[in-house]
Amino acid sequence: MVSQREQMIWNPDCRLPWRPRGCSGKDICWDRRVPTRIQLNPGKAYVIQYTLNVRAMYPAKGAGTICIRQSPCGMFTETPPLHFSMEHLIHGSQPLQHIAVLHPCMNGGGVAELSLVLDAEAPLCVEWAAIDVAEF
Repeated sequence: MVSQREQMIWNPDCRLPWRPRGCSGKDICWDRRVPTRIQLNPGKAYVIQYTLNVRAMYPAKGAGTICIRQSPCGMFTETPPLHFSMEHLIHGSQPLQHIAVLHPCMNGGGVAELSLVLDAEAPLCVEWAAIDVAEF
């Protein structure tokens, strides 16, 4: 699945919404009514790659983190988050990129919902973003 979102303010503790452009795998699903979540079938393995071109909203301090979240179980335990400096993003937009292998799990079956969540003290301006999710 390749998804993209352009020119938006991404607030802390919020999920980044997507607009899909395609799919690679039959167990990947996106629902237009919930654009912040990509559904994955537990028991399968997926590779995720995202690239965000972002800039910090002034004044921005400290560090920021982008977490790959799995609903309803929390974060993917084997997937480290992406850490970055907010100060480096004040003077202009820069790309942030992350690649990970995901193994969704669910207690009791169902689907796992993948989303990106910003953990920072200030919002980011997302100039463009792309995510690729492929089933192994």
